[in-house]
Amino acid sequence: MDMNAEQKIVTIGIMALAVVLISSSLYAILAGTSTTNTTTPEEHTLSVSGVGQIKVNPDLARILLSAVAEGKTTSEAVAQNAEIVNQLISRLASMGISKDDIHTTGYNIYPIYQYPNNGSVPFIVGYRVEHSLEVSVEGTNMSQLGTTAGKIVDEAVAAGINQVSGVQFTVSEQTLKQLNDQALKLAILDASGKANLTANALGVKIVGVQSVGESSPVSYPIFYAADVKEGRSTTFIPGEVTVSSSIHIVYIIS
Repeated sequence: MDMNAEQKIVTIGIMALAVVLISSSLYAILAGTSTTNTTTPEEHTLSVSGVGQIKVNPDLARILLSAVAEGKTTSEAVAQNAEIVNQLISRLASMGISKDDIHTTGYNIYPIYQYPNNGSVPFIVGYRVEHSLEVSVEGTNMSQLGTTAGKIVDEAVAAGINQVSGVQFTVSEQTLKQLNDQALKLAILDASGKANLTANALGVKIVGVQSVGESSPVSYPIFYAADVKEGRSTTFIPGEVTVSSSIHIVYIIS
């Protein structure tokens, strides 16, 4: 065998070895990337919503009143308005309602304009003062609570109050907190019952909880508009107050 033939054989051998090494490297890379599955299977879930509602008798009445007075000057309008409010406080005190149960919710002074027919610039002819108040009374007897609220409206009108925005029958903050907790428990039980019923029907098993979302509890107070005509006794007949809570739960199923 001549020298050229030997060189050819060596060259072919080297090339073959290189192909083997490259193939082995590619296999190792592919085996380490494409053939290895590191993804965790997604969990199967079941989503349900639950609602809880509680109806109770109100133990709190809020009466929304406003004293409106007008005068040529601000001091005159303020003085007339203050007289009405003082009369209101005095009359409510005779009913056993203290100043602690009366709160100012708004106080505004507005100019009163006159607009000339000739289209000239309007000018101030007086001032209006509006003093808005809220009177709160509590009571466990629902019928008596309605009667008391009606008497407050009558005394307010007699004192000079000329706006009654409405009467709201609801529950106190302490009672509302307890009712919210109870409504939430009922919502959870409602969601759990729906989840178990659905799981049994589908032939699956609940093995855990993935997430829980709660909506803010809602109370539905009862509002009444009041007739403020003088000489007529006002009577309110309160109804039940509804406290509601809802929840959304995502269960893990097998």
